[in-house]
Amino acid sequence: MRKRNIYSIISLWCVLFFCPTLHAERKGFAVVIDSISYQQAQHELAEYIRALESKQHFKVYTVVDRWGVPDSIRATLKGLHAQPHEAIIGAVFIGDIPIPMIRDAQHLCSAFKMSQKMPWQESSVPSDRYYDDFSLQFDFLKRDSTAPYYYYSLSARGSQQVHPDLFSGRIRPTDGDTPGSRYTKLKAYLQKATEAKLHPERMMSVFVYTGSGSLSESKTAHIDEMASMHAHFPSLAHRPNAYRYMDYSDEKLIKQKLMNALMSPDLSVAFMHHHGDYDTQYLSAWPKPSTAEEAREYLLHCYRSSLNRAWHFGYDTDSIRRNLQSRDQLPDAWMAELDDSALAKDDSLESAMTNIVLSDFARYAFRPNCRVAFWDACYNGSWHRENCIANEYIFQPGKTICGLGGSVNVLQDKWPDRFAGLLEQGVMIGFLNQLNPDLEMHVVGDPTFAFFPEQDHSLNDLISSGKQKDWKRLLRHSPHPDIQALALHQLQESKELSDQHLLEYLKTSPYESVRLEAFLLLQQRHSDDFVSAIENAAYDNFELLQRFAVNALIKNGDPRLANTLAGKLCDVNTSARVAFNALQGAQFFSRQNLLPAVEDRLRQVAPYVVQPETYAKGVLKNAENYAGRWDEEIEKLCKGEMSHKRALTQINFMRIYCPPYLLPQVAGYTATLKDDELLLPLLEALGWHRQAYTSAQVLPVVEKLMKDTSHSEQVRQEALKTYKRLK
Repeated sequence: MRKRNIYSIISLWCVLFFCPTLHAERKGFAVVIDSISYQQAQHELAEYIRALESKQHFKVYTVVDRWGVPDSIRATLKGLHAQPHEAIIGAVFIGDIPIPMIRDAQHLCSAFKMSQKMPWQESSVPSDRYYDDFSLQFDFLKRDSTAPYYYYSLSARGSQQVHPDLFSGRIRPTDGDTPGSRYTKLKAYLQKATEAKLHPERMMSVFVYTGSGSLSESKTAHIDEMASMHAHFPSLAHRPNAYRYMDYSDEKLIKQKLMNALMSPDLSVAFMHHHGDYDTQYLSAWPKPSTAEEAREYLLHCYRSSLNRAWHFGYDTDSIRRNLQSRDQLPDAWMAELDDSALAKDDSLESAMTNIVLSDFARYAFRPNCRVAFWDACYNGSWHRENCIANEYIFQPGKTICGLGGSVNVLQDKWPDRFAGLLEQGVMIGFLNQLNPDLEMHVVGDPTFAFFPEQDHSLNDLISSGKQKDWKRLLRHSPHPDIQALALHQLQESKELSDQHLLEYLKTSPYESVRLEAFLLLQQRHSDDFVSAIENAAYDNFELLQRFAVNALIKNGDPRLANTLAGKLCDVNTSARVAFNALQGAQFFSRQNLLPAVEDRLRQVAPYVVQPETYAKGVLKNAENYAGRWDEEIEKLCKGEMSHKRALTQINFMRIYCPPYLLPQVAGYTATLKDDELLLPLLEALGWHRQAYTSAQVLPVVEKLMKDTSHSEQVRQEALKTYKRLK
């Protein structure tokens, strides 16, 4: 493999093509394409590259990959990035470029936590961070025998955080049901992407859709998000119907209404919040009943669905039917309808109207026109598969050029529109992903796509090579909230931007995005001021910042924060998602710490609620059920009182469910272990708790294990990974 890689590197360098130099300050950009796609779309590719050069002033390096070895492509990109002049700042991967499948790196994902004992194709993360983040190091494992997948393990040698050196994107058409159609799709797409460069548009409108179950269906979250769109895109204020919103409950069956909205010819950007899979956008639940007859039909639909699932998994449906009838006292007439094939068919037809699936694009001639799409849903951006939702959007004849999506599942409680306001200032979509990276997130489509800027800030050049004085000037003088937030982000390593400065921005900035950015930067710094930041942010007027504060409070677990959590638990008007997260957070505090704080808070609010005793009883019951929830299980683990199988299960839970106040006890137990089968996953679990107020107490234990030669090399390497994650 190694010898082959050397030959591949040499060969790849031999097929580099350079564009004429325009001026010394040009930035480089790499177009990486497989040899067949290069031959099939040579004319369209040449026009695309010409537009990159003439309109965006890139020095373009065309890398034709003739061997399909990821190591060679990474080495070539790294060399192009390290050049003293006209170094590349980004890359696009076109066609059948090898797909890195990353293992042992779930801590770099926003939500993905599948057991790696599952099939490798499903339990690995397809990620181009292999190509664009040179601080990460990988160990080759194997090549897949049935797909263009190359499996790598994240190595302890490199960083344990994602900091891409390049922005990147994937243009990967597939054949679907028509052999050879990928090249027709590719040529049409390159023509569309080229046209967008030759005739760039200003932003005209933004659209937000929220599906069923999104963010606990919190109305406050959705209201605040729409308000933030006005702050992100102030230039749209003078345009008619520029800020658009749709909720799944707007109509009984929302599918076609949403399709029509996305096909609007003047739609610039669409944010879609819902659940998903690689082949499905789950738009809405079964329509809620409004009459007695609709309620009966709804219940029968639920029963039929349960029986269908049971049959699918091989269960005895006759016994399940009998249990359902007995448990719910169903009349015989209802039971007869459970077997009605015509009704089952109607169920399927109506269910099809609650989702968008891959076949709908052809069936309805659905051609989205949103130039940029944000697929805030699990797996919609699974570009590594033979087809996915994101690919259908960009390869249709509509005007969709690109979007951001996850190759695996994604976190609901994230900031999906972070820096989105930079789009109206002409910032390339690739930078948005580079500035806010996760292992699974990718630009699907052309990463250099940009709208015509509202003002000439030269932000693309500044992001890639701006100096501190430039960012200080923008922080002081830019009226645009997202540019101020970007300036904070770019100044985060500056010694002049102290923790106190960030805390002041959090407390005083009138802009939601600036306050939230300051909060996240304080969180990254492991700042001593972070407890104060959480206390302030938990009551911010911006729901998303409140939500981030509660989630950070849970991860931090400092006893001083018990009063803040108690306040959220007792607040009569906490938004649905914040309330849900706060209740879940109670399990990360001890009963001795949290319950007195809740009782004290209930005494304070008693004069301001009706039936205060009943209200207090409900709140206190919830707090008692959750607080200290993991004490007994973790104590049994640390005393060695669990079976080997149960201990492994508990350790797996502890990646998420390990209260910070118990972390030192777990670290002490880790130091005594000699069984690698328990020690390895426990070390990995400890690394998930960098934000815990007790994480510094774990470091000496991990450092000692790193250096202890009585342990296996595998244990020492895992300890090194954990040390780097916690440091």
